[in-house]
Amino acid sequence: MLRIRLSRSMRIRFFVVALCMVCAVSAQAFRFEPISQEFAPSGAGSNRLFRVMNTTNERIAVRIAVKPRVMERDGTEVFGEESPEFTVFPRNVLLDPGASRSIRVQWNGPARVETEQAFRIIAEQVPIALGGDLPTQGGGIRLTYRYEGTVYVTPPGARADIQVESVGRETRDGERFLRVTLTNTGTRHAILRGAELALTYDPNIPPRIELGPGDLRGLAGENMLAGLTREFVIPAPDDLWDGEIYATLYLAD
Repeated sequence: MLRIRLSRSMRIRFFVVALCMVCAVSAQAFRFEPISQEFAPSGAGSNRLFRVMNTTNERIAVRIAVKPRVMERDGTEVFGEESPEFTVFPRNVLLDPGASRSIRVQWNGPARVETEQAFRIIAEQVPIALGGDLPTQGGGIRLTYRYEGTVYVTPPGARADIQVESVGRETRDGERFLRVTLTNTGTRHAILRGAELALTYDPNIPPRIELGPGDLRGLAGENMLAGLTREFVIPAPDDLWDGEIYATLYLAD
């Protein structure tokens, strides 16, 4: 069964969960890197190393899992259950203060994939008592930390192909917006870096309005997974005409 998480980009997600509230606060933290890696479907590139580091003065436990991800049209991420197509070793680590440990992740799925497969690698601190056991009821507030990184299984020669599917108008609380629908018809994800949108009322004439990254807040810098469609709502330019809108998207190399 899929579970929905509200999140948007390839950035580190940093979650704090408070457990067992009474008296003192004991906060623990760790580092997990790299936060993004690409895997080949087969060969030497089908396994990668990650590293988890205890940056505190207390012993901590960390659990690592890999889960498939897709994006809905509004950018909401949908996670699946832990993927059986990856082997993670070790899956659980107990780290003394200042210690670190390498984590090997191996892709065991098909040796050939036609389209890039997207996953999240999740490193989550597991709360433990000072003696290394699971916490008992009561005792203080203990905070746990969580990293969400990106993992892609990318076939050779995969490329993104971002197309403008449609541009429509809408009004919210008296303000005008454009709803831009983009589709990645390619076989690889793309980050919309340096996005520019050229608008015209006739596809046979030059653009009449050109919008840069500063005009495309909520679109520029976003992630388009392979084969998926996303919708973005951006402020409409003041000099926008009535009638048909044709758009062309340009991205930085």
